[in-house]
Amino acid sequence: MDVDYIACPICHVGRLQEREVKYSQVFEGQMVVIDHVPAMVCDVCGERILDSDVLARLSGLLGTDQRDRHPLVPRI
Repeated sequence: MDVDYIACPICHVGRLQEREVKYSQVFEGQMVVIDHVPAMVCDVCGERILDSDVLARLSGLLGTDQRDRHPLVPRI
């Protein structure tokens, strides 16, 4: 059995795998896109999950508080 296997909490079928994704958010009326953000991505449904440390760093860059948000990032 693969000890690194993490089942997707959304579809319960796929495996989460480490990837780099684009993170996008509207900030002060402008769309901000940040490339090469580490995330866990489901190989079946494509759901992206960001670590709380990554969200904290992004909130520092954008000047927003993301710590109270759920770590799931909507797909665009």
